[in-house]
Amino acid sequence: MQVNQDVLAQLAALLTGQLRAADGQGIPLASWERRQTLICLSDQRQVQQVLEKLDHNIYAPTVCEEAAKAIELMRDTRVDMILLDPQFDSPNQGGIAVLRHVNSLPPKYRRRTYLVLLSPQVKTLDTYMAFLNGVNLTINTADIETINQVLERSIRDFNELYQNYNAAAGLKPF
Repeated sequence: MQVNQDVLAQLAALLTGQLRAADGQGIPLASWERRQTLICLSDQRQVQQVLEKLDHNIYAPTVCEEAAKAIELMRDTRVDMILLDPQFDSPNQGGIAVLRHVNSLPPKYRRRTYLVLLSPQVKTLDTYMAFLNGVNLTINTADIETINQVLERSIRDFNELYQNYNAAAGLKPF
């Protein structure tokens, strides 16, 4: 029985979630495959803006208003990505508490948690500032409109950096 190679390639891409529709949109991932994203922002307007712009086919967002709740969620469930405002839950120093918690995780878990600093004081995709703040990515709040493109580029660079490690450890790319 002869099977067309193009059909096999499309089927393999469909099964691995890599096929894109003609309009450029990805095929929706199953709920357990989406990146569990914790949104820890102080400004409710920015929370709404992020929720509107974030691609819900790729990211499964959960909004937290208190640091204690965010840390509890990180302990109880798998969290792939955290969007963090340094002013989050400022009366309780929530931004610092969340950052401290994530950076205290064992390396194998910290490496699989993508931490994004969202602030008007940082430049988008500034790797030096991200390194200084102990995060994977910085996004200026003025660039929320393009958050999906920024995340896609940054995660692609992250996966490229950890390609050999992931292959050796038998891990899927982030």
